[in-house]
Amino acid sequence: MELIFTKESHWLAKWDIFVQTEDKASHLLLSDWNKSFGSYGFDYEVCICLENGQIVGGFSAVVAKVAVFRFYIVPFGPIVSLSYENYLETLVRKVTERANYFNCCYCHISIPFSNFQNNHVYSQLQDMSVLNSATKGHLFKYVYSSYGMNWIDLKDFDEESKIMTLKPSVRRNIRNSYRKDLVYKLMITDDEIEKAYNLFKENSIAANYSIREWKEIQETLVQLNRKSCLKMLAAFKEDELKGAILLVKGGNYYTYILGGSKKEVPDLRTGDFLQWEAIKLAIQEGLDGYNISLGGSKGVVEFKNSFNTEQLYYDNGQYHWVLKPLYFKLYLFFEKKLKPHKKTISKVLSKLKR
Repeated sequence: MELIFTKESHWLAKWDIFVQTEDKASHLLLSDWNKSFGSYGFDYEVCICLENGQIVGGFSAVVAKVAVFRFYIVPFGPIVSLSYENYLETLVRKVTERANYFNCCYCHISIPFSNFQNNHVYSQLQDMSVLNSATKGHLFKYVYSSYGMNWIDLKDFDEESKIMTLKPSVRRNIRNSYRKDLVYKLMITDDEIEKAYNLFKENSIAANYSIREWKEIQETLVQLNRKSCLKMLAAFKEDELKGAILLVKGGNYYTYILGGSKKEVPDLRTGDFLQWEAIKLAIQEGLDGYNISLGGSKGVVEFKNSFNTEQLYYDNGQYHWVLKPLYFKLYLFFEKKLKPHKKTISKVLSKLKR
């Protein structure tokens, strides 16, 4: 086994191919995804595990840094391919070693371990002594780290057999959406992707939640699109954009990232329309499922779960280490005081280049 810590483009290209095709992987491991945190002044690196010159595992890490506080965050993983599980403990140890190397006060991991049987999670993990010094859960929340999947099973389904597994009311909503004269379009050009993202931004402002500015995420989305990792699905009516959803592919499945729609009376049901188009896309590509993603408001969660989802939580795969207790206590003190000003902090972080 050989380990490489790198940001070199030729290695990142190989890594991204591995992330796309390895079942246990996720879009959170993609190099462009982790580069995007540069807009906050954060750094990143990729650890690649090689066996006879072939990639068999690794992880991507974000080095979050503000003032004296530094955090080594592995948003997803480490992961290894099947039959290389014995390398996993070494990779976990490297997380803590690299955190110390970067002088971090805290680090965490999120191994995709679940009690559910699914090709994209580990249903069984060997005992790892390195976890004896860790604590379950995550305490640093400013770099999104996966805590599970909201899985729609598509294995052995076609479009008709899949829609028949849904409740009559859900089938009715989907079919009604197609009677609203909506036209499906895959947004391909940079300008089209920006137009859809601007709709997400409009929705976030109206609903009082925060997403990144286009200029902060533009390069990431453009690069992911050029590498065929990104799909921007849109609904038009009479040549006017009515809704869009953003999907990113990793681990041989798509994950729903963001969505937005124009508010219409009567409701055009663009959400039903676009999520069904996402399911159809996954079926057409021969994928065994679609991650519609966890979280959201009560209404959003109910809408997602109406597609017969299965929640796969990584409760037994999330661990953290406090490496500098005094520094971390100071961080928790400031974090508690500043939490009500999270939006302001986010804006400040995007301007700090440390």
